[in-house]
Amino acid sequence: MYRSINTMTWAEVSKLDPDSVFYVLPVGSLEQHGRALPLGTDDLILTSSLEEMNRHVSLKNNFLQLPNLHYGNSFEHLDFPGTITLGCTCIAAFVEEILSSMRRHGFHRLIIVNSHGGNAPIFQAYAQEWEQKFGVRVYNVNYFGSDFFADAQDLLQTPVNNDIHGGEIEASYLAYALPAVFHAEEATPENDVFVSLKEYYYGWLSRDLSPDNGLIGMASRATPQKGRLIYEYVWKKLARYFSEFDQTK
Repeated sequence: MYRSINTMTWAEVSKLDPDSVFYVLPVGSLEQHGRALPLGTDDLILTSSLEEMNRHVSLKNNFLQLPNLHYGNSFEHLDFPGTITLGCTCIAAFVEEILSSMRRHGFHRLIIVNSHGGNAPIFQAYAQEWEQKFGVRVYNVNYFGSDFFADAQDLLQTPVNNDIHGGEIEASYLAYALPAVFHAEEATPENDVFVSLKEYYYGWLSRDLSPDNGLIGMASRATPQKGRLIYEYVWKKLARYFSEFDQTK
């Protein structure tokens, strides 16, 4: 069963066998995504894909979704108004408070589903430390900053490694799933920015790569038709991961 912990009473939670419980923490961001996509792009993709996955999976264990963390590590985009960022230590401290509460109640598995690439290195770096410190196993599902979309290359014109921010993947997804927030008139070739990041340099800023724009990718290639395929790719990959978690001892 996959459900929101917000709708449960403490008594309902207390009746669950801790060995059957996975807490699920969705983490997104509030940051610029170019001129065609909204600030909450990561959050919107995250929420809608989890909701769609839940319509299709049948899980024997208890997966309890915590309220989303709507902010992330977004220093690379901070020059664009509307962006809110949390420092790495702030995000780590937030998760550690959750882990501390879980340990107090005997729960020992946490799945972080993260839709912002800037958060991925934090969760990956802390996973082993958290498990040893709190006795809670932490699973990381990262949409970006990972190989999540490696098998989606056939759906795209842009190389996955160059679809960095607000590009073909995210624009297509929203053009299909939430067209009201997709500003198609801004998704033009003139606004596209094709960049190959250096694999040894992580200090880049979107203001330098994409001045007065923010897009780092090819949003002009987005279509609702591609978006439907990407939407299905995301929820089906989530479903596969959660089915694997469901078999975990």
